Amino acid sequence: MTEPKISRRQLAAAGATAVAALGAAGAGRAQQAAAAPEALKSEFLMDLILETGGPGGGMVGNRQIVPVIGGTFEGPRLRGKVMPPGADWLVRINDTLRWLDIRTLLLTDDDQRIYLTYRGVLYTPPGGVRHQRVIMMFETGSEKYAWLQNMVAVGVGYTVPMRVPYHVHQIL
Repeated sequence: MTEPKISRRQLAAAGATAVAALGAAGAGRAQQAAAAPEALKSEFLMDLILETGGPGGGMVGNRQIVPVIGGTFEGPRLRGKVMPPGADWLVRINDTLRWLDIRTLLLTDDDQRIYLTYRGVLYTPPGGVRHQRVIMMFETGSEKYAWLQNMVAVGVGYTVPMRVPYHVHQIL
């Protein structure tokens, strides 16, 4: 028995029909998933309080370099102190907006090092209340704290004289 001959046009048309059918099935699942998005959830991670100042600061164009010289962090699963070197390489966008770019080192109370970097915004509308939000990422060689590398955390700034404090939440 000989195989039926199919032209390239017929093969292409059959393939296009199959792809369209698969795409329609996938689109149905995507629409179903998009119809009921999961609410964003978080869990308290720590309070972080940075001490800034000291030598090494200054301006480079619109960028201000603010050294991080110390501080503390404490939460249910980790605590310790903030170690130099560190700095905020913030950019002045206008009179009401700064972009934050911070890199510093955390030393846990059990002597493990965690590199912390975060970016965010510091916005104060004219006559309004300051709004400070950051997105934090962590790096470490510590097996005990490796779980920090699998997350994104969000920090909400608040006011403490002479300090830069955040309530930090892990996004689940």
